[in-house]
Amino acid sequence: MPARSRRARPRPADRATRARPGVAAARVRPVEARPRLGRGLALGLLASLVLLAFHARIYAFLTDDAFISFRYARNLSHGFGLVFNPGLERVEGYSNFLWVLLVAGFEMLGLRPEVSSLALSALATIGLWGSVAWFALRTPAGHGRVWIALVPTFLLALTRSVAVWSTSGLETRWFEALVVGGVLRLVVELEAHLAGSPRRWPLASFLLGLATLTRPDGALLAAAALATAGLVLVRARKLEPRAVAALLGPVAILFVAQLAFRLVYYHQWLPNTYYAKTSGHTWWSMGFSYLATFVLEYAVWLWIPFLVASFFFHRRHGTMHVPLVFAAVIVPHALYVAAIGGDHFEYRPLDLYFPLVFLLIADGARELATTRARAVAVATGLAVLVIGLVELPWQSHVQFPGRYESGFPGLPVTRPGTTDDWSADTYLVPTNDPIYHQTPLNTLAALYRDLVVATTAHYVGIRQEEHDMFLHSVTALGARLHAAVAEGRLPRDTYIAVDAVGAIPYYSDLRTLDRLGLTDGFVSHMPLGQRTMLAHEKHATLGYAHARGVDFWALDAVHVAYPATEPRLLQRIRYAVHNRDSVYAADIGGSYFVLAALPEGSAATRARFPRLDFRIVSDSTLVPSILAAAVASFQDSLRRHPDDPDTYFRYGHTLYIGHDYARAAAVLDDAVRALPKRPDLWVLLGAARVGLGDQRGAYAAMSRALGAAQMSGNWAMAEAIEQALERGRRRGLVKDKG
Repeated sequence: MPARSRRARPRPADRATRARPGVAAARVRPVEARPRLGRGLALGLLASLVLLAFHARIYAFLTDDAFISFRYARNLSHGFGLVFNPGLERVEGYSNFLWVLLVAGFEMLGLRPEVSSLALSALATIGLWGSVAWFALRTPAGHGRVWIALVPTFLLALTRSVAVWSTSGLETRWFEALVVGGVLRLVVELEAHLAGSPRRWPLASFLLGLATLTRPDGALLAAAALATAGLVLVRARKLEPRAVAALLGPVAILFVAQLAFRLVYYHQWLPNTYYAKTSGHTWWSMGFSYLATFVLEYAVWLWIPFLVASFFFHRRHGTMHVPLVFAAVIVPHALYVAAIGGDHFEYRPLDLYFPLVFLLIADGARELATTRARAVAVATGLAVLVIGLVELPWQSHVQFPGRYESGFPGLPVTRPGTTDDWSADTYLVPTNDPIYHQTPLNTLAALYRDLVVATTAHYVGIRQEEHDMFLHSVTALGARLHAAVAEGRLPRDTYIAVDAVGAIPYYSDLRTLDRLGLTDGFVSHMPLGQRTMLAHEKHATLGYAHARGVDFWALDAVHVAYPATEPRLLQRIRYAVHNRDSVYAADIGGSYFVLAALPEGSAATRARFPRLDFRIVSDSTLVPSILAAAVASFQDSLRRHPDDPDTYFRYGHTLYIGHDYARAAAVLDDAVRALPKRPDLWVLLGAARVGLGDQRGAYAAMSRALGAAQMSGNWAMAEAIEQALERGRRRGLVKDKG
């Protein structure tokens, strides 16, 4: 046969393509077909990375939950094994195996987990950005529309959730980088298989396998993505043994290896956190509320036109496998998140959707921007999308109160008298938003606020700001407990029982009973009743604590000890006295007082802690000794910071809670003379005047509080003060407002 005829004969792959024009292989772009990276495009990419770094810096934080993994990593690096309490039973109280190993490795090199975790997250964020930029550049745009390749990276840079999870100390960003990188690489390898030139190294499966080691839901994501890729190959009649090996080999090996380790080391099929949080129970209603909040906050309806256009783009180019693989990752995982009731953290499991969706939005922009006029319209539509992407997330940040409150804004505020009391009523109200107060957008904003309140009331979707402030509120306690051990006040094997088992056990290095069961095998396997508070529904009993030899049982979820300057210390004491609880307090130095139930009994505890003077809360000498320590500390603080309103408030509030109304009024008189525009100080002065029996003085102080609240624009607080004044008028304290 002549050579010319042989060259003209179609190859098998070509014949398959012609016979099946709808197959993705028909017009698959070569991987190398990408636009030249000109100077303008390079500068644009660099600008998006700088913007992302700046945005991430705004939300940089560590969360208390990360310190659970840090403690496991530290114990491993110090030779105790992957345990939470050295010397006790092994419990897999983490769900990020690979992350713990990485942090432990850096700990062995002398880099503390608080530092190494942030460095690893920063590197993973750069890797995520790089993966998205690389994939976006694979798609050549028409003349004059190269700027569309910048769309995904700039959308990443502007998204609050992406910025939030660039830090935290959790494995979130590392996991996302592995999943997204694995999925994008899978698309490339899939196209190579369809084109008949498979890649030598199955990197996609390896990356997805590492994701399964990082988080358990990585197995679902990997299975969904790889199964979809396999179905595409089956439809194209390209599923060969080497393709199966490349798709399944690495991820299967890594998954089985981790499962075998868990069975041998912990004697469990699943992490202990699974039993503690869900035990197989679903909470669809809360999960859908969590997803709906996400949809409203990030204006997902504005994505729809671009996603629809993306469908036609890939259909026209014969690359439908791209949106298919992306959807196979997002949809099953979103249903899984809904089934378990969402997540305790704001959109942590949903954050990995953004890179994939933004790439599809860019493809939709390419499909629509076929002429210069349409390109202008597309740019305008993207600008509107950006506003929707940024507005509510930014308002949620700037309107968040500056004082820690648990479960804000869903749970009731626990600090009466402060300006933050009424912030839950005004937080994210549509009239406070410069864009969403307009009709009909105010309806969406009102629905969004209702969902935020409903979810956070059940500890679902707790905001970054709250986690950041919570950590700052407990690190000092952990450090004080550690110092008490160093000073010989507490033995090194002191055993405490708390709910928050992050920073307090990590910094104190004390043996800790996790009352919620994340790191305790017995509590985690308790039956799960009605779903009320996500991951906070199982709780150890005082009897179990006694059986475990616990020394101190914290009265609240967190504090086994309080500083004397914390008004809640006296509030807890008053509450315990009122309920005749057997609660004891003791000075552990540094103006801190242990306040706890004693599961081993007072006599045994006194014998075990001979350097502590335990007094039952009904002891008449206890409150004066706490007040004396608090007064000395407050006076020292005011000498250093004489104009600090928070110190004045806590000083007066502590005296007020201690029923020392005369001194409270004197302190607050000085405070309002120095800071007359602070309504919270005037309100507390009014309360102190009531305690002294000075009703007219109280009314005068509340009147000044009303004026200060109105001047500051705190209308919810002003309304509450007006109601209090009206009650005073009805009681005949004064004849009129004057």
